[in-house]
Amino acid sequence: MGPFPLSSAQSHIPLGEYIFKRIESLGVKSAFGVPGDFNLSLLEHIYSTKLKWYGGCNELNAGYAADGYARASHKFGVLITTYGVGSLSALNACCGAWSEFVPLLHIVGTTSTVQKSSGQLTHHVAPGKLISSKSDHHIYERLVERLACKIESLKSVDDAPEKIDFLIKEIMETKRPGYLFLPCDLVNIPVSALRLGDLDLYKPMEIRPIEYCDQLASLVLSKIYSSSAPCMLVDILTDRFELTNEVRALVRKTNIPNLSTFMGKSVLDETEVSYIGDYNGDASNKEVQQFVQTCDLVIHIGAFYNEVNSGKHTLYNGIHPESLIIMNHENIIIGSTKFDVSFVHILPKIVSNFNSSKLPQFTIPCMEHHIENKSSKVAITQSQLLSSLQNFIQPKDTIVVDTCSVMFGLPDLRFPKDVKLIGQHFYLSIGMALPCSFGVAVANREMGVDSRVILLEGDGSAQMTIQELSAFVRHGLSPLILLLNNHGYTVERAIKGAEKSYNDIMPDWKWTKLLDTFGGGSCTSSVRVHQAEALDQELASYQGSLKLIEIELDKLDTPWRFYFMCG
Repeated sequence: MGPFPLSSAQSHIPLGEYIFKRIESLGVKSAFGVPGDFNLSLLEHIYSTKLKWYGGCNELNAGYAADGYARASHKFGVLITTYGVGSLSALNACCGAWSEFVPLLHIVGTTSTVQKSSGQLTHHVAPGKLISSKSDHHIYERLVERLACKIESLKSVDDAPEKIDFLIKEIMETKRPGYLFLPCDLVNIPVSALRLGDLDLYKPMEIRPIEYCDQLASLVLSKIYSSSAPCMLVDILTDRFELTNEVRALVRKTNIPNLSTFMGKSVLDETEVSYIGDYNGDASNKEVQQFVQTCDLVIHIGAFYNEVNSGKHTLYNGIHPESLIIMNHENIIIGSTKFDVSFVHILPKIVSNFNSSKLPQFTIPCMEHHIENKSSKVAITQSQLLSSLQNFIQPKDTIVVDTCSVMFGLPDLRFPKDVKLIGQHFYLSIGMALPCSFGVAVANREMGVDSRVILLEGDGSAQMTIQELSAFVRHGLSPLILLLNNHGYTVERAIKGAEKSYNDIMPDWKWTKLLDTFGGGSCTSSVRVHQAEALDQELASYQGSLKLIEIELDKLDTPWRFYFMCG
């Protein structure tokens, strides 16, 4: 979207209204949070726009929902909390967003400028070691310094619109959270609204000369043209930096064999004949791993190298360093040479400048796609669950998965066209997916996306954030919730203490009663299944209304990859 249209009578508006109109001007239509006394005056101004407010059951859930909204919409999420008790509650969600490159604007309503300057010991402020000393009202700002692309702590309205605009621009460009600490006595003070009409924050900054980017794109293309056995490994930062269309275009133009990383699954079109499968170093199908290691050129696009996303640091094993091209937002690495330029500027040029006549002949291998069959002590195994999902998932579905055992089985699935997978595959905070899926559903409805939202949620994870089930009922959203009841923390049991009580949770929650408890009534349905046939029947009967299927699983049954990751 471009500049926000203004009438001649709107040359000055309250600061709070400016903030929400700026957010609205950038295509964001929803805000998440929890009201508190230091942000109430700000929230009054949301009604001067068309922004929709979604109040969370707590600030952590609201943060996860804002994260899901950002992931699904490719805009930035907006989270609004109150000072201290609210902002600290949301900190884990913001840390997860920071860790996984999710853009969030976290607005924290704070004590007034007078209270800050006088050092009054005010509620929600953590006292110093001596309660007789002045209180530090900026203490919470310092706590988040390492977890924010930028922090703006307003002390007056002087240049406030400009400071807010550049904070949001930094969030949008870095794809990471930023903080606006907003004193409660500033939100009603008039500020100039002229920037809303003449500034387009979506206008990109040019980092390098065009000629430099052209030369680097040509260098990458020359490597492709001289290769006899290339492959593309596509990772999550491709999605975060909105280059999915460019990567898919490159795949179609070149027909180069392509693979997804653990975090990058669903970025590629897995129905393409050139799609090989998922690659995660030693945590890969051995046939896939052998193929990658025989390639003379591996182009890792959108690279986010970390322990989980590299098969415990085995991603490049067996690959000659000079055969690697690694690109992300920080740099491009070609063999042993690093170029300090973002792939945001290079990848589109690679696509547009590609010459098919220069591409050598190469073979696309035929890889067998299968789900490893593992036994279990109960009727439904993880393998059967994955097979049921493979048959159930449709084009355009959005799958949100929590940090649970089945997360590590999804690489064995072959997704239909335009399926999107969302999960916290690196930071791995359990309980994140349930409220995240609410934000995803809000974004999908807002964008008019015809997509079923399917939530895969373990019972241990669900207990962390279960209150947010009520948000689906309250706002008329209808995901399919697959509650995987494996009686505790199966992920932790696989690591240590398989039979120890510290990995147990309260058994026999009445999961199928919860939607009724939260007011679902006849508009929702819940069922518990013990047999694979019953699971398939319940999946087939899903018609788009809010439904929870509790699936009985063995507490020690996990996909094969997880045992490798724990080993």
